[in-house]
Amino acid sequence: MYPDQENYAKSKNTKSQENAISDISSCYTIPCTSLMGFLLFILLPAVAWGQFNPTSSTTFDNLEAGLPSGFSQQAFFAEGDEGPSSLVVTFDRGSFSFNGYSPGQLVGGLVVDLLVPSPILTVEGLIIAEVQVISVGPNSLTANAVVTEVTGNVIPGLAFLGIPDPTGATAFNVLYTDLPGDSGAVMNVSDAGSLPLSGALGFNVPLTWNTPAILTHSPFGGELTVETTLTSSSGATVILPESFSLSGGIAPPQPVTALNCNTAAESVQLSWQNSGTYDSIDIFRNGSLRATIVGDATGFLDTSPEPGLNQYEVKGVLFGLPSTGTSCSTEVSVPLNLVGLPTLDAAPANSLNLDITASLELPTEGFSLPITYDPLLFRFDGATIDQSDSAGAEFFMVESDGITGVTSIFLLYDSADVEHIPSGIARVLCQIQGIVRESVNEGTQVTLSLPVVAGTPPVAAIIVQNNGAGYSPQRTDGIINVVGPPTTAFSRGDANLDLSLDLADAIAVLGFLFSTTGTAGCMSALDANDDETVDVADPIQILDVLFGGGAPLPEPSLGNCSYDPTAGTLTCIQGACP
Repeated sequence: MYPDQENYAKSKNTKSQENAISDISSCYTIPCTSLMGFLLFILLPAVAWGQFNPTSSTTFDNLEAGLPSGFSQQAFFAEGDEGPSSLVVTFDRGSFSFNGYSPGQLVGGLVVDLLVPSPILTVEGLIIAEVQVISVGPNSLTANAVVTEVTGNVIPGLAFLGIPDPTGATAFNVLYTDLPGDSGAVMNVSDAGSLPLSGALGFNVPLTWNTPAILTHSPFGGELTVETTLTSSSGATVILPESFSLSGGIAPPQPVTALNCNTAAESVQLSWQNSGTYDSIDIFRNGSLRATIVGDATGFLDTSPEPGLNQYEVKGVLFGLPSTGTSCSTEVSVPLNLVGLPTLDAAPANSLNLDITASLELPTEGFSLPITYDPLLFRFDGATIDQSDSAGAEFFMVESDGITGVTSIFLLYDSADVEHIPSGIARVLCQIQGIVRESVNEGTQVTLSLPVVAGTPPVAAIIVQNNGAGYSPQRTDGIINVVGPPTTAFSRGDANLDLSLDLADAIAVLGFLFSTTGTAGCMSALDANDDETVDVADPIQILDVLFGGGAPLPEPSLGNCSYDPTAGTLTCIQGACP
């Protein structure tokens, strides 16, 4: 339990589970039909949609410029109003830091305080969830709020209504995103559906969300605006802005002055004067970051400008905040080379082979190409030159960082060798392999970018021609349009993969266990009770659902074909979806 939750829970004076069960047992002295009807009214979502008038307030551990701070949201959803489907908190200044976090660690907590009084039965207690890290990227962190404790008589109250104990279930999905520099951060919380919060509420729902000190306030002081956007089950939206004054702070960086761009042969020399102290200086060319250099520099030589007009912008950076840019431009005459990745449609979990193609003005002796992507959406698996116009090169190397989503590809022919990549259009430089991750939703666009420079240490996009001269190519990013469910998608219990749940599925599981008639193409589908083991309990579970009135099978259920949301040892190599 997160410390704030533990203190909160201890402060509550709730009934014991024994008393709660005793209250439920009063069904023997009160007509069960009356009690059931009343509880259904107060606990279950109404059919008709209600209004949506939530309140929300934000508090911080501190409001000191430049210091990390924890924060919390207190939201309230009134009886008769619609319940929430999402909560998005946007900070317009500062930054999130995910240093030190890894999958499985805690990054906050949630408390839902239920009090449903009535003359017949009072349901009172806390639903407590811990926010557990799922994955960490360079600028984002995903987590799930998993219910770890339910106090008072909430569990027997829900059980009486046929609502399962939420302990262990994911209550909310959370995405923390750090925006560039000092431009702020976003926390996006979406309902995972395990709590009875959809539709019109039959009771008040006070909700407290606690987050540790992942937010670092802007070092420049001033006003911090926090905008909380709450969305209801039916899509109604309420935006609640708040403003806070940060104490302390330093002056923001001033722009460089006297910037000059001078062309020298096939290079461009930049020079300027600094207007103060900077941590670093960013050089942009034609809108893309070309280089980040030390903060006391007053010049930069671009040895690989693009053909034609090169527009430069120089910004001093202090504590992550860039100054206003200072610009200059110059014309350069160098070979024109075009490099690109394709645009295509693909399903999640499908293996992809993508050509990096080029139009080359001159015979080419080598290249370096950085590729960037969101590692939560795309997995890079490798690269090859076997079936490309680069086959036969003496040096070929690939460096990939799956955490930050940066891959760098290097190729070079021996300088004494007469072989090279011939000039012309549609030359295949190499082929990369990867997949769209199976959790990516249909309709998502996954971008594979070819930036000017990326990585640590930085790698620039360079085409080597003219006996070792490097030229920056024009670049076209790749786009993957995600279509359909993943190839690993399935419906729990659909053992024969015929898109239905019936007696044949129970027979198919028994066939797999006791004869050679079964198939192991999608073991997760056979695992009807989701215990990561295929045994006789699975056909029994299917039969119980079909003929015994048993509870629905765990997700993904029939009609909600998807990948397996629970991690485990069983796999689905080839599933089946409508």
